[in-house]
Amino acid sequence: MLAAEAAQFHSSQPDPATALRQLQRETVWVVWPILAMVGVLLICGLVRFADPLHGVVIGLLLYLVVLASWGLRRLGYLASTWALVLGLIAADLMLLGWAGIDAAVSLLALPAGLAALSISMPAGVLVATACTAFLLFAPPAIAGGDQALRITSLITLWGTVGLTWMMLRPLLTTLEWSWSSYEQSRSLLERARDTQVQLKQTLEDLADANLQLTRLNQLAQSLRRAAEEARQAKDQFVANVSHELRTPLNMIVGYTEMIMHAPKAYGKIPGPLLADLGVIMRNSQHLSALVDDVLELSQVDAGRMALTREQASLGEIVQAAADAVQPLFRAKGLYLDIDVPGEATLVCDSTRIREVILNLLSNAGRFTEQGGVRVRAWQEGGDMVVAVADTGPGIAAGDRDKLFRPFQQADGTVRERYGGSGLGLYISR
Repeated sequence: MLAAEAAQFHSSQPDPATALRQLQRETVWVVWPILAMVGVLLICGLVRFADPLHGVVIGLLLYLVVLASWGLRRLGYLASTWALVLGLIAADLMLLGWAGIDAAVSLLALPAGLAALSISMPAGVLVATACTAFLLFAPPAIAGGDQALRITSLITLWGTVGLTWMMLRPLLTTLEWSWSSYEQSRSLLERARDTQVQLKQTLEDLADANLQLTRLNQLAQSLRRAAEEARQAKDQFVANVSHELRTPLNMIVGYTEMIMHAPKAYGKIPGPLLADLGVIMRNSQHLSALVDDVLELSQVDAGRMALTREQASLGEIVQAAADAVQPLFRAKGLYLDIDVPGEATLVCDSTRIREVILNLLSNAGRFTEQGGVRVRAWQEGGDMVVAVADTGPGIAAGDRDKLFRPFQQADGTVRERYGGSGLGLYISR
């Protein structure tokens, strides 16, 4: 729509030269009927002359000049207008020389003004110059003998040309300003058209993007529901499998412990068989601990881990965890120092806190070959801080991000050398 409006607006707005030419044509169109009416008045004798024939002839001349100018318009505007100007000069000269009317000399300003207004200022100056030469050098019998009248006619002649120039100058300025404003308006209209096209394209792209986003949101919701259902199914499966594995493992561990602790109750058992039973018991205990870790992990992930809060002594909790790992430390010849204030108490689930400290101590004992482990506790504001430090090899900076991830250890050799499932720290966290 804007493109059609711009094209129509552009075609309807002429440039300054064309607009001026259109005004000049309209001026000539106004002059034609006026001269024709004057010619008719002269022919009909409404304007009196000493000799009526003078009026008729001059009236016919004016009428013929109008007809000739109108007929020459097909050859061009300039031919038609020059015919009109020259015809007026001829009629004026007939009034001066043939009819003997000296006052007609002042009418020479009319063709000069018409030339300046309807053709151009140079044309008006040319006609005025020719008329001036006529007034200055023509004999009195032709141009009239009154010197004062000639001077007055010269003033009128050049005054008319000057006034015409003064009138055309602001007109041309106005036309140029109008054309400049039109060009700016057209430029703004074209830019508005381009902006409208871009805006339309942007709106279409935005609508398409919104449609795609809606589809992606729907897909994401369906995927999220599927993932949630899969997670719940996985947690349920892990819990069920852990429960199903725990019962037979407990039976295997229980029977092997009974045989190992009271072998005579089962008759004479060979030594190699007792050694194999020891291997079975250790691996069963390891598998049972792993199943417990997996079951506990599934409970934590499912948000079903129940906490029992009670007033407890931090020293007793740490000591209970230390007593559980003492056999490992004694077997490896490691020391275990405990520096915990005896009066430190806190409200917590003592079983879970003891499990966290036990995991830390077990890791420290497994990864330490010489030296030992130190446990410290102190209060910072409203918090109790417990730190476990060992003399083991430590953890490389690049492997610290793996510490609290499930089933993650520093590298593949750790599990082979020290054992473990990679769940202790994740569950503790």
